[in-house]
Amino acid sequence: MTIGSIVRGPRLSDEVARQLGAAIRGGEFLPGARLPSEKELAERFDVSRMVVREAMSRLKSDELIETRQGLGAFVSAEPGRGLFRLQSDPAAVKDLHDIFQLRVAVEGAAAGLAAVSANRSELAAMRGSLRDLKTAIAAGEDGVEADNRFHAAIAQASRNPYLGRFLTFLGANLHGAIARARSNTAARHPESILAVQAEHEAVFTAIEQRDARGAEAAMRGHLSAAMERLGLGPFAGSARS
Repeated sequence: MTIGSIVRGPRLSDEVARQLGAAIRGGEFLPGARLPSEKELAERFDVSRMVVREAMSRLKSDELIETRQGLGAFVSAEPGRGLFRLQSDPAAVKDLHDIFQLRVAVEGAAAGLAAVSANRSELAAMRGSLRDLKTAIAAGEDGVEADNRFHAAIAQASRNPYLGRFLTFLGANLHGAIARARSNTAARHPESILAVQAEHEAVFTAIEQRDARGAEAAMRGHLSAAMERLGLGPFAGSARS
């Protein structure tokens, strides 16, 4: 595989995912082939293992690869033939606003369902993701991988497998947009990173307290605020109670 150290930029994981995806689609890795280990990929790309982990999460959501416990990552039998597809990276197309509106509506409902259905292990997964997100931000990282895990844990706790799969896919495809929202927040209003954390905490607290309406409102508020941080303008239904 013709890969190596990549040009430094704000989204290293996106570039790693792009190069690996191109290698898979180009036939350098055939269906069923095992990919190099996380450690080896980190060395080849000259990036951290966290960056590789985020890239692999993106490839998994695109159904280009699948992971097997204790064995590593393998090219999917039919790479990329998933239930949900987007024509291109939504962070680069004009309808990002509409995609985010969809996310506000659907993830709000998922949070409400999670408040009713989440079990102890799912609550622990959410709590752990928030802890990892706080640690990542304190270390100067974007924390997008932990952010995705938090939203994915909520989707899983909704007890609707189709909803969970859709939101996991959509969240991963908005990976770059989420990172850009956090970068915009940090650059223009460093103090508002605390507000982002507070938004996540409010969602989790409502779920933990079994407050379905509160969880839905908190999630809608969080994602509506993310839209504004992306410069997409306010969500039309953000005033909904």
